[in-house]
Amino acid sequence: MKKAVIAAVLLLWGTALYTTVSTSVQKPLEYRKCLSEAKKFEKKEIYYDAILSYQKALEYQPDNWKLYLNIAEDCLLLGNEEAFEENCMTAIQTGNGNEEAVFRLADYYLEADRRQDAISLLRSQASGKKNPEAIEAKLMSLAGEYQFMSGEFDGITDTCGNYMKIKSGEVYGILDATGNQVIYPEYEKIGMFGSNGFAPVQKDGQCYYIDTGNYKRRVPDEPYEELGVVNQGILPAKKDGKWGYLNEDFQPVTEFVYEEVTPVLNGMAAVKKDGKWAVVGENFKQLTEFGFDDVIRDDWGFCSRNGVVFGKTGQEYRLIDQEGMQVGGTYEDARAFVSEQPAAVKKEGKWLFLSPDGKETGGFQFEDAKSFSTIGYAPVRQNGKWGYIKMNGDFVIEPEFDSAKSFNSYGIAPVKKSGVWSLIKLDIY
Repeated sequence: MKKAVIAAVLLLWGTALYTTVSTSVQKPLEYRKCLSEAKKFEKKEIYYDAILSYQKALEYQPDNWKLYLNIAEDCLLLGNEEAFEENCMTAIQTGNGNEEAVFRLADYYLEADRRQDAISLLRSQASGKKNPEAIEAKLMSLAGEYQFMSGEFDGITDTCGNYMKIKSGEVYGILDATGNQVIYPEYEKIGMFGSNGFAPVQKDGQCYYIDTGNYKRRVPDEPYEELGVVNQGILPAKKDGKWGYLNEDFQPVTEFVYEEVTPVLNGMAAVKKDGKWAVVGENFKQLTEFGFDDVIRDDWGFCSRNGVVFGKTGQEYRLIDQEGMQVGGTYEDARAFVSEQPAAVKKEGKWLFLSPDGKETGGFQFEDAKSFSTIGYAPVRQNGKWGYIKMNGDFVIEPEFDSAKSFNSYGIAPVKKSGVWSLIKLDIY
């Protein structure tokens, strides 16, 4: 009896093994047959039947992303663009973001003048990948394209604190960093919104502070000729022709003895007395003597971004740190830092770039240059026109503008062309 049971079990096992082996042999054969038929149909340009053969092959290898990509190509040859896109996306998903499938769909978008779709696809596929280098490189190869935004002005500043100052005729207003209007141009003078959320303005001879809704919010008890941006609880003010500093309650924290001053930033500022500038630190303690002929300031009057100041003595510019000490060498010209990226400096007739710690990088043959922005592009002038370069000195936007300023973190920059200022926005940033 036991022998009969064992024999029956062995017979069943042998039958199952034969079936498994037979199926495992048969499936590859059927799969290859489907592929062979598909290729024959494609050679005869019978794309509909080629698709049917690939779909039959998917029954044997449902996770083969290449089959979906082949189906996509045949759909496109049949003129079915929607099916092409759908099968490309399935190939991408099945292949876990396979680069070949991603690049094929991206190239299709580019050929169809659907640039934004290509950019969106590449961004989505680069995000979260362990090794996104190839897709990121493809994405960055598309960098440099831009669109003009609506609005023309007589002047636009660099972005600072998420705002840009605009000039229209003889009055000023403010845009936010995305280019939306915050304050309509109506003021004789305007500063940026400070750490207290208010911006200094001057209108009809009166100086006061407004909020982002353009409501008057802070007015000093006594009149001042000018008021500056509030930062770190301190604001510059001008009274009887001299500058000094007040706290947020409009109480004096220094004497009004200076010819010019800058707003406080990173615990530093610069003050001018008897025709010379000095750098001051906490509690307005002098970090340097009054020995500078000028200090480099940005469009908003700040001089101490990154905790360093460019001071000019004679024909030389040097970088001064928070200890009042020189950092790096001396230069023939310099531009204010606009981010943590290197600032433009001129040395031996060549423009190069200087990091906040005084390290030089890149000596390039440009007629003029401005500092690198937070996204890593710098405006430069060549043959009388301005364009933008990458960190390695290659142009990302060829020179075509009369003037240009830095890109902000939203990929937006002010440029001047045909006598007017407007904003451009990068497709990729």
